[in-house]
Amino acid sequence: MTTGDNFEEHLVKFEGKDDLSNEDHEHLGQSVTQHCKSYVFTLTDERSRGRKLRIVDTPGIGDTRGSSQDDANLQHILTYINNLTHLNAICILLKPNNARLNVFFRSCFMQLIDMLSENICDKIIFCFTNSRPAFYTPGNTATPLKALLQSLPIKTISFKQENTFCFDSESFRYLVARRNKIVFNDIEEQVYYDSWQKSSKESGRLIAYIRTKISTGIDPNQSYSVKQAQLKIYLMSRPILESMRNILRNIILSNVSKSRKVSLKLYPKTIRSPIAICLKCPRESIKIAEFWFTMDKLHVFINNKCRTCQCDPSDHYPIDYELVYKQTDDLSSKSENDIMNMLNDLCKTSAEFAHFLLESGGSSEHDPFLLGWKRMIQEEDDICAKKCSYELNFKLMQELQQLKDGYEKTKREMARRKESIELVDVYKKIENMSKCEMIELQMVAIREWHKNMIIYYEYEVPT
Repeated sequence: MTTGDNFEEHLVKFEGKDDLSNEDHEHLGQSVTQHCKSYVFTLTDERSRGRKLRIVDTPGIGDTRGSSQDDANLQHILTYINNLTHLNAICILLKPNNARLNVFFRSCFMQLIDMLSENICDKIIFCFTNSRPAFYTPGNTATPLKALLQSLPIKTISFKQENTFCFDSESFRYLVARRNKIVFNDIEEQVYYDSWQKSSKESGRLIAYIRTKISTGIDPNQSYSVKQAQLKIYLMSRPILESMRNILRNIILSNVSKSRKVSLKLYPKTIRSPIAICLKCPRESIKIAEFWFTMDKLHVFINNKCRTCQCDPSDHYPIDYELVYKQTDDLSSKSENDIMNMLNDLCKTSAEFAHFLLESGGSSEHDPFLLGWKRMIQEEDDICAKKCSYELNFKLMQELQQLKDGYEKTKREMARRKESIELVDVYKKIENMSKCEMIELQMVAIREWHKNMIIYYEYEVPT
């Protein structure tokens, strides 16, 4: 910051007690906030004493890494809020000097409405930061924002003084600077004092508005939308794929060991922190019931950086649960035909899900099922290259490749026929997938992981 008549420059840095930073200040133009994080305040005024206010800090949009990163940020935001019990309000943060709002900003509004339904329209609040130069008003941003809201199909989003709040963080920078022993003259101190008074008053008005004007919250997880279906499919992709791989293992075991019937059962383990598997670092293999398994060597992976190894972030595969396997003599009561039908149904439904994702605005390059097929086949191939006795894993790799080929063929046929899957049918298929015990066991672990992440990225502000 700059002070004094000679414009002396000072570098000030704030190191708070909250050591779990979700911010990156090193890359100019990129969203500073890298991961959603909750700040929980205990209200102390007479009317709300003891009640908790949770403010979720989210990554921004307009990232210099491009629209794909904006899409990823929005996907992350929607996934995070999907695991909250309710939302009372959605604060759109803007600066008052933005005379142009890009197409993606409009797209964000549409995706929020699509995700959470039109019920959010009366819960949208506009907050303007760095607003002192614009005399604590929306400034030049007001005109394009009004035009953008008018261009939306839904006209019920209000932009009035009542739901608009203007702040400035100069007073916070002042306090940090004072801690760094930077001296200010009387005029500068008065400016910061006035800024604090105005921003503090606006903060109180914001809380009062949420408390008195927004009567009920919404449950993000109960919304019925294309975006919600997409999120459910993305979360379900790994459980479906791992279930198919384990079904194949048990079919192979049944065929090669007619005299001694054994099977493999998967057990998902809940994890409590951001974890990824590094595809470059060596991973241990163990043998269970004649199959080699590549163990999930868990790396701590926070804000797209690995804290365990020096490999590139792109070489990491984030996971939301760990898988372990055990040999059991408890054989499935299903007939061989029933098991094959279930396997084929899982494969066909995966292709239908992928087709729906692509049809509803996804990218063919980010097909979660195809990426999963390739990862599993590569794991089995690596085992075959390293182990002397790998016959069953080689057979598994062949069967996985055959299933993948069938999956891609089904996708091509659906694209050729230009098939369209109705949203209601997608939800029915998601519900049917949840009835598979192997899939549901993994989904339970995923839901637990998301609950843990809410707690992990939470900071309770001292009163």
